[in-house]
Amino acid sequence: MKTVLFTWELGGGIGHVMSLSRFAARLRQHDVRPVAAVRNLESAQILREAGIEIFQAPRWPVEFLTNEQRASLSSATMNDLLVAIGVANEDALRALLQQWDGILKSFQPDLVVADYAPASCLMSRGRIPLLITGNGYTLPPSEMKRFPLIHRVYAPLWDEDETLSAVNRAMRSVGRLPLERLPEIFAADARFVETFPLFDPYDAQRLESANGPVFGSPPVGRQQGAHLMLVYLSRSYELRLDIVKALRPLASQLYIHAPRLTAEQSADLAQGGARIYQHPLPLREFLPLAGLVVHLGGSGLSAETLAAGVPQLVLATHIEQQLNATALENAGVGQMIKDFDPNSKVSPDMVEALLADEAMARRAMNLGEQHRNMLEAMKPIAAFEAAALELLNA
Repeated sequence: MKTVLFTWELGGGIGHVMSLSRFAARLRQHDVRPVAAVRNLESAQILREAGIEIFQAPRWPVEFLTNEQRASLSSATMNDLLVAIGVANEDALRALLQQWDGILKSFQPDLVVADYAPASCLMSRGRIPLLITGNGYTLPPSEMKRFPLIHRVYAPLWDEDETLSAVNRAMRSVGRLPLERLPEIFAADARFVETFPLFDPYDAQRLESANGPVFGSPPVGRQQGAHLMLVYLSRSYELRLDIVKALRPLASQLYIHAPRLTAEQSADLAQGGARIYQHPLPLREFLPLAGLVVHLGGSGLSAETLAAGVPQLVLATHIEQQLNATALENAGVGQMIKDFDPNSKVSPDMVEALLADEAMARRAMNLGEQHRNMLEAMKPIAAFEAAALELLNA
């Protein structure tokens, strides 16, 4: 039996875990033993429940920063993002590489599947077959000479050449070959870009085609006249008072999963007819009935809602969500609220207008059909399976 080591080092949300669980389930059909080193053990319980051995991945320096310190970091380029997590900290990177060296020696995997896991990639490449997965934001093209601007909200802070020098000093210190270019951090034997081109900030630079998002089941298109409002938020998100007030007049149409709702807020919304769910909603069942989905702009939910043909209201809390929301706005099928901006407001009139916007609903349904057809042509999970098996049998 061959062993596949799944690695996840960076990024929040449950999307990383859901992808790894679907990939692992596919490979288990081929008598493969999956094990997973994960950033967050609590979020990865779904893997353990599926019978996959999980353990704590080595922690990057960013894990130990305060929220205030994280807020001051830059995301203008992937170089800035890498510096923010600690890539340019030579001593910290060396320690991470040494820890991954020990993990690789202990498990002796036949394949490493890495999701936003740069240290495990650096230690695996050229030593063990490596397949990198990620959405467009977390998996930039590795053939670029330099990382381009991701956005113009603010200017880049860090020098890419200095980052490359620090990485290479750490690499040499653990007996690994240096990189010629910093984007080579994302080079691999195979790469799986798990997104639609619409959400890919590197679409113009990418030579390979996006493989498409992997869902638990094929999305179903929105029904004519669908009018429910789905609110789907993470356990880390605390609803602002103006958002709760904006939802209250439409409570009879509301289906909500928001773990940080207070007991008082839950009782008030329920009194108005809202259905409140403690566990995540089954999207395949509810999306076809929805006239609007309110969420934080994660790549997985954005893509699945797009494919279902449902308009979206995105409460963006950081730059990746903001980029996804901007893509939806540009396509005419969504609206963004910059949740981190204290001047941004959500009103009942805004939500009601989105639900009543027939032109947006038509655009969303048309785009949904296009993206469902795209998925049928892409066959993403089969493409992942084929790439992984080729590396396992090489």
